[in-house]
Amino acid sequence: MTDIDRSSHTPPAADELPLRMRAIVQDRYGTPDVLEMREVATPAPGDGEVLIRVEASSLNMYDWHMTTGTPYMARAMAGLTKPKHGIPGADVAGVVVRVGGDVTRFRPGDEVFGEIGHGAFAEYAVGRETSLVPKPAGVTFEQAAAVPLAALTALQGLRDQGGIEPGKRVLVNGASGGVGTFAVQIAKSFGAEVTAVCSTGKVAMAASIGADRVIDYTRDDYTATERGYDILFDNAGDRPWSETSRVLAPGGINVTITGPKHAILGPFRRLAVRKLQSRFGDRRMTWFTAQVKTEDLELLAGLLDAGSITPVIEAIYPLADAASALRHLGHGHALGKLIISVRDVQGAEERAAHD
Repeated sequence: MTDIDRSSHTPPAADELPLRMRAIVQDRYGTPDVLEMREVATPAPGDGEVLIRVEASSLNMYDWHMTTGTPYMARAMAGLTKPKHGIPGADVAGVVVRVGGDVTRFRPGDEVFGEIGHGAFAEYAVGRETSLVPKPAGVTFEQAAAVPLAALTALQGLRDQGGIEPGKRVLVNGASGGVGTFAVQIAKSFGAEVTAVCSTGKVAMAASIGADRVIDYTRDDYTATERGYDILFDNAGDRPWSETSRVLAPGGINVTITGPKHAILGPFRRLAVRKLQSRFGDRRMTWFTAQVKTEDLELLAGLLDAGSITPVIEAIYPLADAASALRHLGHGHALGKLIISVRDVQGAEERAAHD
């Protein structure tokens, strides 16, 4: 486990914690315009939980689905008629300020990051201690907040689903987004040979994070360029099995994390058809959803600490601009990760008071 740096942040005393906090809240499903910043009650940790003073969070397509309630099958988890959890935000990085009963891994003052499911777009958030790990001392809160859901997806897709090993040939389709940029770097950390697929303006970035080769999909069709990849990590899912299977070596696997959207079922209907098609032949296809595992977060913390992965961050938004950030993410062309800095809320007030 990475050592905890307790030197730079002194948590407030328990009786100094505010009763209310600012948070991004949604009362209904809809476009990002349903998100509003309001004052709400500061949460309290239960057994096995910690209260975190949030320094930063990041945006994922998961947040888009939870905000819009699309595809409709997502509402079975998020709430049928309105969101069960009024404050979005799964990824978190911050400082522990209070611990609940039975917590043994953290104490107030510890700097942590992880994936808490919801509630991170706020000044304070509650998370289970098993969903958090220590933040490496040399990593910023913004960098740490960029990691959890996207990097877990890349790690578990390549390792658990794809069986990545040194020398394997990996093709990352959609290499310039949040998951894709981590997939390129994590594959390289495993000793793989990596080809990245992205658009013209992102070719240089893909090369800079370690891709051995970059295919500009606006100029070349990756399904027609070369054969023999052991793993196709498909972060776009926009091509039929008859085409994507052509790039795989015998015994190769297409690991898909998304696909064409259907209003009710999302990508799952078409993904199920493709998986069925892949049963006939020596190439396979699978899809999956990442799971929060303490040991995997610790592994990612170690890669961060060693410099083996470095988050690609396009922009940092203040908390009040979370709706704008989510709208940009929904357009589908973000470069790497979009970050929500909660410190900007406090900093703006301090600057205004000083002026």
